[in-house]
Formats: sequence, structure tokens, C-alpha cells
Amino acid sequence: MTISMKQHAGLIGLALAAALSLAANPAWASVNYKFETVSPPSGSTITVRFIDAATGQPVPNAHVYVIHRQWLPMKGQPQFIDRRIALTPNGNGAFTYQSSDVQAGMTIRLGAEVDSGPDVQGSIRVNG
Repeated sequence: MTISMKQHAGLIGLALAAALSLAANPAWASVNYKFETVSPPSGSTITVRFIDAATGQPVPNAHVYVIHRQWLPMKGQPQFIDRRIALTPNGNGAFTYQSSDVQAGMTIRLGAEVDSGPDVQGSIRVNG
């Protein structure tokens, strides 16, 4: 069985598309990074770090945000949007978040924009 040049080009295109979709997938990027709490929450405030999993160091120049799912009442089928709320950097690789959802047992969805690739998503569980 021989493959024509047209079929060969199609297979290369398919392989390239698969590689690009993996690179653009936030779940794929999440393997390289993680979010962690710096210390237990203080009232309605928690401090988190965005860490490079390979080095264990905070990621410089990352923009970290909380993801809040918001319900939009619509006629017919309800719609949801994910709102991003930027966290305040404290200058040493940590970010502060203050909200009523900072309670023991709650899971907070987080995201980060990294210059070197796609957005990363993850979560932390608030321990009290």
C-alpha cells in the first residue's frame, strides 16, 4: 500500500492539528503549574501562590484570578458565564483574595495568565 502525496500532506496536517490542540489546552498546561495556599485564611481573606511544579518556585509576571460562575437568567435555556476577578499581588509571588466565599471547606476556582503559554486553571480548597 502506497500513500499519495495528497494523503501524506493530509496526515501531516492532522498530526499538526492534534499537536496544536494539545498545546492550547489549559488542562495540558495545568500539569506544569499548581496553586497553593500560603497560610490558613484570615477572616474572609486568603493568600495563594501560583507555582511552577518543576521548580517549586512562584511564577514571575503571572496574572492570577478567581473564576466565579455567574448565572444569567435568559428566556429558554439558562446561561452561565465565568467571571474573572483579578487577585492582588503582594510583591513576593503571592496573591491575596478577599471574599465571602473564603470559608473552611469551600473550593475556589483559580486561573492564571502566563506569558509563555495558554491560561492555566486549577483550584484550592480552603482549610480552616
